[in-house]
Amino acid sequence: MKFVTPTELKSWIDGGENLAIIDTREADKFELGHVPGAVSMPQLELPYMLNKIDPAKKTVIYCIYGMKSEQVYIYLKDKLKIRELYILEGGLYQYATEIDPKIVV
Repeated sequence: MKFVTPTELKSWIDGGENLAIIDTREADKFELGHVPGAVSMPQLELPYMLNKIDPAKKTVIYCIYGMKSEQVYIYLKDKLKIRELYILEGGLYQYATEIDPKIVV
């Protein structure tokens, strides 16, 4: 598994990297706050949303603390063969703590 730190992700976003950022939390949690540019794809709905993911893009997935993202990582690697797939280290909690404390977690 590959991980990206909140600082690295922020530099990718700021650098205009062609990214797919997937928030795997429930939609109501996503509405409260999320990483800029992220799309909501709740973990339980993900199998029905695979056609919305471009396997050629560098893709970052996250949940609240980063623990549940490991299951999603394995699933996406298996189903879509995404080469550049990363888990946000520490999830949205760590991103909000280190990068943007205005994000509601």
